[in-house]
Amino acid sequence: MKKYAFIIAPILLLSGFYACTHKPQISIPVVIKDTTTNNNNNNNPDTTAGNVDTSVCFQRDVLPVFISSCAKSGCHDAITRAEGYNLTNYSGIVSRGLRPGNSSGSKLYTICVNGEMPTYPTPKLDSTQLSFIRRWIDMGAHNDTNCAVNCDTTKFTYANAIAPILKSYCYACHASAPAPGSGGGIVLDNYNGVLVQVQNGKLMGDLQHLAGHNAMPLGGSKLSDCKIIQFQKWIAAGAQNN
Repeated sequence: MKKYAFIIAPILLLSGFYACTHKPQISIPVVIKDTTTNNNNNNNPDTTAGNVDTSVCFQRDVLPVFISSCAKSGCHDAITRAEGYNLTNYSGIVSRGLRPGNSSGSKLYTICVNGEMPTYPTPKLDSTQLSFIRRWIDMGAHNDTNCAVNCDTTKFTYANAIAPILKSYCYACHASAPAPGSGGGIVLDNYNGVLVQVQNGKLMGDLQHLAGHNAMPLGGSKLSDCKIIQFQKWIAAGAQNN
């Protein structure tokens, strides 16, 4: 009997030691809170804060927003530089009010998402534009210039191609509210207004930067060849409200 006790005792001791030192590990999920500022007082909140998307590109997606909505005469163009902000190019945009990797701590973003800027009559930034700026900042606010073409010439209806392009590049000056002051009376935020410019030949002349026309977008780069082809195809098909 003592012989068996001598054998069993060490086994029990080892079993107890193993039970104490090899407890199963319990995995506790970590919840990461989205701290993106969205305390807004406008009608266009950033509704894409929860998405993970790294396709945003500065030259293609972000710069046009600043050019069309902020870098206007009397505001943040290279001449006026209201409050010291020149938002016409990359170096000016990142020089102040921006913290790479931290959109919620970047004034350039928070004043837009809160609805403080742009000021009336320029339209507030919509959720897509706010998303571009937020994602770009959170990704490090790099000067991306070699952007992939985000355009399809097989799509050229008014609703799916033409109106979105005009909204991104033209509404800041040519929406109904700002048009009388900064848009020369040219209204491009509705089909009938766009059709007038198609029929008088000004729309394509301006977009193609032809001699005798006003190069548009004002202060920005010429639209990509793909976007211009979309306009050409839409007009060739009858410039329908489709």
